Amino acid sequence: MNLPVKTKQYIAFVSFSFWIMAIAGCTSQSWYEGVKRGAENNCRNQPPSEVDRCLENLNKKTYEEYEKERSNQK
Repeated sequence: MNLPVKTKQYIAFVSFSFWIMAIAGCTSQSWYEGVKRGAENNCRNQPPSEVDRCLENLNKKTYEEYEKERSNQK
């Protein structure tokens, strides 16, 4: 599979970020927020005509909302 250079750079950045957080022993909340920020950054790197649509589809839950919903599903 031949991915565009920007996509390869994004994948490398996200992978590197996850490794750094894992090594640093970050909390689940830090991981959650980091993934949300990464997704937002990815949206902002889309073509201008796609940025708003991408941002509208992002997860906007706080970590506390996410945990509450997750614990209710168990």
